[in-house]
Amino acid sequence: MKKIFSILFAATILLAACEKHKTTVTTNSDGTVERTVIYSVGKTENRSTMETDAEWDALLDQFLVQSKNGNEVVFYNLNLTTYGGNDNSAAKDSRTITTSNREEIKAWMKQMEKEGLTVRVTYDDGTGTWNGVAYATAPSSNTSGMILGTWRLTTMIVVQNDDNEVVQNIDYFEPIEGGNMMYYIFNSDGTILLNVNNADSVVATGNSTWTLSDNGILCSDLLPSGECWNVNWISSNTMILSHSDNDTPDGDLIYQLQFEAVATEK
Repeated sequence: MKKIFSILFAATILLAACEKHKTTVTTNSDGTVERTVIYSVGKTENRSTMETDAEWDALLDQFLVQSKNGNEVVFYNLNLTTYGGNDNSAAKDSRTITTSNREEIKAWMKQMEKEGLTVRVTYDDGTGTWNGVAYATAPSSNTSGMILGTWRLTTMIVVQNDDNEVVQNIDYFEPIEGGNMMYYIFNSDGTILLNVNNADSVVATGNSTWTLSDNGILCSDLLPSGECWNVNWISSNTMILSHSDNDTPDGDLIYQLQFEAVATEK
């Protein structure tokens, strides 16, 4: 009963706290859909929104140059509808590549992005080879320490696909536009606290636990719309989670949560 209550609590608080926007997928004249890519080059994180495949191709060229300059490059397409709603839940195992062929590594990067995976690329100057790893969820070794602390939920996105994986609807929930802030506090003892604040005070709280599996799946019944989530992206600034719920009465649903880190006083 406690578990069910926590799930219902989180869902109720989320819907009450957020401003909801509906939208539909729009395509450009050449049939492409824009993509927004979050990426890091070395320790620098950035985002880039591109409306054409040519712009995406140019950014990939920059990534390859940066990797040859000795930087680790990591990127992830935040736009769930670039390819009609990415569902990476089936991609359980990471994909790897080692090649000295520039066009081969570039084609692989494009394919991994198309499958909704996070891509990590380095270059070995000694052997003249690129090394790539792509995954649906970040390895727990990359996540466990970074997740500790306070995260503000900035956006929840829900994509509804039909049986043919064609996007039917996209809902955006943004707490700040509803006049609220939602904070998740992950503690090292495995407890988690949810605070919903308005401009003046804390208006609701929830307490529970969180776990991180060996393969990097983050679970807590305080997370909305499903207990367990892929950690697609985590850095000192940003955390991106995704979750799929297939064969519902509303079709296949794909969820994405976007968080930003909150600095705490020491």
